[in-house]
This record gives sequence, structure tokens and C-alpha cells, in this order.
Amino acid sequence: MDKSKIDLNEEVRQFLLDRGALRVGFANQETLAGGPESTDITYKLSGAKSAISFAMPLDKSLIRAYLAKEMPHGRSNFEKHMFDVYRTIWNISKELALFLAKKGHDSTPFFPNNKFREDIPGWRLKVVPELCLRYVAVRSGVASFGWSGNVGIKGYGTTILLGGVVTEAILEPTNPIPPEESFCTECKLCAQVCPLKMFSDKDAFTFSLGGYEFSYSKRIDIRRCLIGCTGFTGLHYNGKFSTWCPGRFEYPENEEEVSKLLVHSSRIKGKWPTISDGSEGFTASVDLGYQTQISCGNCANICFGDPKETAENYKILVNSGCVIQKENGEILILPPEEAKEAFEAMDPKHQRLYASDYKRGLKRQKEKM
Repeated sequence: MDKSKIDLNEEVRQFLLDRGALRVGFANQETLAGGPESTDITYKLSGAKSAISFAMPLDKSLIRAYLAKEMPHGRSNFEKHMFDVYRTIWNISKELALFLAKKGHDSTPFFPNNKFREDIPGWRLKVVPELCLRYVAVRSGVASFGWSGNVGIKGYGTTILLGGVVTEAILEPTNPIPPEESFCTECKLCAQVCPLKMFSDKDAFTFSLGGYEFSYSKRIDIRRCLIGCTGFTGLHYNGKFSTWCPGRFEYPENEEEVSKLLVHSSRIKGKWPTISDGSEGFTASVDLGYQTQISCGNCANICFGDPKETAENYKILVNSGCVIQKENGEILILPPEEAKEAFEAMDPKHQRLYASDYKRGLKRQKEKM
């Protein structure tokens, strides 16, 4: 084994640990072989030989306040915190790339979220990342998959964010976390809290990376996540709780209805007042002409890596009530039946902004056929 590679591995590892990383790992083209196009480490750096992965923690107390829908800042405080951690990861990634460049190794950092490959046809719906940080993390032993497809670490669950850098330096790859050391117990509460059932609670998707097999839940339709996590609608399919999004559109039963809801809700959301709780929001990967605010992420936020804590988070979330937005923009959080009654008492024109019958057009089309 090349001692110079080991020495550089240790330098990089210590560099990242000193800046707050929980774990650090290394991958290369061989260990990522068999993966999708988003595991191509040469996409942004043609001479890349290695990929570096690291994880940073999120504040669980802020996540729990967010899940509980604490007013007035349960949402905005977590949103600000998440963005701060993303900025920290991005700055550390740039700093690491510069550190390696000074040692003679051309390197490129990857923005940790909301940056996708625009060279892929239909990229706005496929949302293929420039580098899939999750895949690099699991193959390099930084994290392992939970049932949701989010990645996590024992003691932290999926309350982590990832960073990544590719470099022309030849680094010694590290091995995945052994299955027996996984944080995930397959309680599948993550599947129960997705408002639009984006992934299965029964079937798994299995694939291979560099000779190792990995699996997580089978995706039903990624567009369901785009609708829910981008905040186009928020009422859970069982009607008993919501995300922070006040949208109350009827649950889409099939792909055709998903397509209709995605187009309809993304257009109509621009007419809603913003949640005025001090947040700045963010511009989505596809610029919709208005700022988007964090409203869901339930599948990741619920898992604390401890069965009792995760079960408590589930209890908190499903009892957190439903969000509705009044004509003046004010947010109300009420028990499900009270929220329904209060919403139905509002002006019908206002109601249509949040729960118009998007399926009507589909019904009319079928009647004409």
C-alpha cells in the first residue's frame, strides 16, 4: 500500500474533522463502478481520480421544534439552520479543494444541494445531481442507507448533511459501513410521514456499487416528492396532519393525476402569500418566479437514529395539526377537523388557491374521449 496515499488520506481526514465533520470517506471510479451517471466523478473534473465525502450534523432540537410546528419560529429557525449548515459545507468544500490544489492536485467542490445536471433531457423532473453525494457517502463508509433512501449515521440517524469534493489526487478508498452497524431498524415510519407516498413501505430497490450491494425503498414517483417537498401541497393523504405547506389539494391516485397536480400546484402557489416568519426562503432548482420555503423533509427529519427518539418524533409530527393560511396571509395551525372547518368557512375564491379541483380537467378530457 502506497504510504504517500495514506498520508494524504489522513491529512484530508484531519482537515475535515477539525472543521466539524462527523465522518470522512474516500471513493474512486472503481469503487463507484456500476452506479448511475450521477456517480461519475469526472463529470466536472475530467482528470478526477478520487472523491472525498464528509457529513455534518444538524441540530436535533431545531428539527423537533419544526416537526411540532412550534409557532412562531419553528419553521424559520430550522430553515435558517439548515441553510447555515449547507453554507458551512460549501465553504469547507471550497477550502479543501484549495488545500489540495496547493499540494498540486486539481480539485473541484460540489454544491451540497439543489444543483442538478442540466445536460440530461428532462432534467427538471429527473433532478439528477452533478454528483450523488449519498452514493459516494455510502460506498465510502461515511453513512449508510435508511429505508427512506436518505443516509444516516448511528446516533444521528438521517439528521446529517453531506459534502463532496473530487480531486486528481490518488487516495486510498474506504469501505462501506457493515450492515450490522447500520442506524436503520426498518421501522418504516419514514414512509408513513410522506404526505404523497413517494416511496414504498414494502418493496426495496437494490443495486451494486463497486462490488457491494445496497438497497433502500422503491420509488413510486419522484414527482410526488417534488410536489410535497417544494411546498405545492401539504395535507397528508390521511388528512390528519400536514407539512408546513397550507396546500390542501386532493391526493393524486395515479401518474396522470400526479402530472396534472405538479403543473397546477406549481403555477397556483405563486399567488399565495409567503409564510411571514422571518425566513428568506430559497430559489428552487427550476426558477418558479418566487421564493420557496422549507415545508416538508419529513422522511429525513423524523429519524434520529434511535428507535425511541424516532417514535417520539413520529408522535409529535402526526399530532402537530394542519396548516391553513388565511386571506391576510396569517398561518393557523389547528387540529385536523378544526382546520377543515376553518378552511371551508373561508371565501371560496381563497379556497380555490389552496384546494381547487385539479382533477376536473382530466375528467372532462375522459368524457370527451
